[in-house]
Amino acid sequence: MGPAAPPPLRLPGPVPVPGIRGWRVPGAPGHIALLCRSHIASLCRSPAASRKGHAVIMSELEKAMIAIIDAFHQYSGKEGDKHKLKKSELKELINNELTHFLGEIKDQETVDKVMEALDSDGDAECDFQEFVAFIAMVTAACHEFFEHE
Repeated sequence: MGPAAPPPLRLPGPVPVPGIRGWRVPGAPGHIALLCRSHIASLCRSPAASRKGHAVIMSELEKAMIAIIDAFHQYSGKEGDKHKLKKSELKELINNELTHFLGEIKDQETVDKVMEALDSDGDAECDFQEFVAFIAMVTAACHEFFEHE
């Protein structure tokens, strides 16, 4: 028997649907089915993978979504829960992956403020939903900046 499949992507309020690899999000147009991470990752590694005789080529947006997921998991779990970022992991992620947009964080006070702003559930860690909200905020700020250039 092969290794167990990784858990599906987590979104606020997902509902498991028996018989479907992934999740459906109630209220989304047509109940969009989200495939499990391993399936999406396999498509990324093999863009010409065949699915019902058709080549599957991921869009730039889909590739960007995978890059966000992979960046989170590259840094999460180095010091504990593999599904959450501790302050030091968040600092390392920002300093390595977002320096052009946010600059380098050097002092602990700044890290504390960033974590406090992101930590919506008060557990002193940043889970994936909190991280995605952070990425969305940074992206929106960049959009505003470039829109006014």
